[in-house]
Amino acid sequence: MTTYAKEIISEIESLAPPELAENWDNSGLQVGNRDTAVSKVLVALTPLPEVFDEAEESGANFLFFHHPLVFGGLESVDTAAYPGDLIARAVRSDLTVYAAHTSYDAAPNGVSVALADALGLVGEREVVGPAGSVVKLVVFVPVDYTEAVAGALAGAGAGEIGAYTRCTFRTSGTGTFLPGDAANPYVGEHGELEYADEVRLETVVPAHLAGRAADAAIAAHPYEEVAHDLYPVTGTPPGCGYGRTGVLPRPMTPDELTSHVSDRLGFPARLVADPKPERKIERVAVLGGSGGSFLGKVAASGAEAYISGDLDYHDALRAGSLGLTAIDAGHAATELPALAPFAERLSGRVAVPVEISRVRR
Repeated sequence: MTTYAKEIISEIESLAPPELAENWDNSGLQVGNRDTAVSKVLVALTPLPEVFDEAEESGANFLFFHHPLVFGGLESVDTAAYPGDLIARAVRSDLTVYAAHTSYDAAPNGVSVALADALGLVGEREVVGPAGSVVKLVVFVPVDYTEAVAGALAGAGAGEIGAYTRCTFRTSGTGTFLPGDAANPYVGEHGELEYADEVRLETVVPAHLAGRAADAAIAAHPYEEVAHDLYPVTGTPPGCGYGRTGVLPRPMTPDELTSHVSDRLGFPARLVADPKPERKIERVAVLGGSGGSFLGKVAASGAEAYISGDLDYHDALRAGSLGLTAIDAGHAATELPALAPFAERLSGRVAVPVEISRVRR
């Protein structure tokens, strides 16, 4: 059975919803044709010549990257320099190149979750910087189908509020409709105004799941034309956003924590802010990639230490002033742990091999 790029992309986007990407980002299809047949997927962090070499050697023709190949404005394609050389190479070799950048950063099981796992953090994982939006989905359902539609909505990810699931509000009422000559009504007759006992079924759903939830409700609904509405509401979906907090497997001093991070990630980490050298740290915040802009949110989270990448001189000064121990573990080092769980989840959803690149940057 042939697997096409569009099928791979659909599964990727269920794991890293494009709706969660930032406006300045360029997550999504970078190069290629959605109708191309795929033989193998290669998962890597950054689009580099070495990864393209590896793809050629292994027979992979779908390249998934965390970092976009095309990032920012692209006014011309200079095939003698990056990224034009790799764009041209992808076109010549009929490769599909896809990037899930901030869409994977902010996903419920995204980059920072993998980093927290790699560092052995335990306890409840709280989001440092929530992202995404929520909508209210309203469906008008005949009384006898209320539970079927409610179940379909729950199965599509709707109705979660905190630790509660299948949250709905139901109001009974009367629906009216006049079937036309071309209609195939579930109840009622052509040319006669029908009065039907119905339930207004309301629930909340993350905006990135709204389409799926609406489709599920329609599939479970007996009417051929389903009345439903979507309204924006205030809030963010559970588990979506940047960074996670957690508790260390044992209390550690800043120096011990720095060594722990280096050992777990396999890259040297730097202690860049150390306002309380003798303290024993228990609660930490982690964020894969460049995390300097989240220092204020980290301090507000109650974390005693912060582990991220690209923490510069001024970030270190601010972290110290906020009372945070700060460790710069490197941009790539804090994101690489996210490749294996993504590849594993994708492999369970597609009918072609999924491999992780040996390139570690």
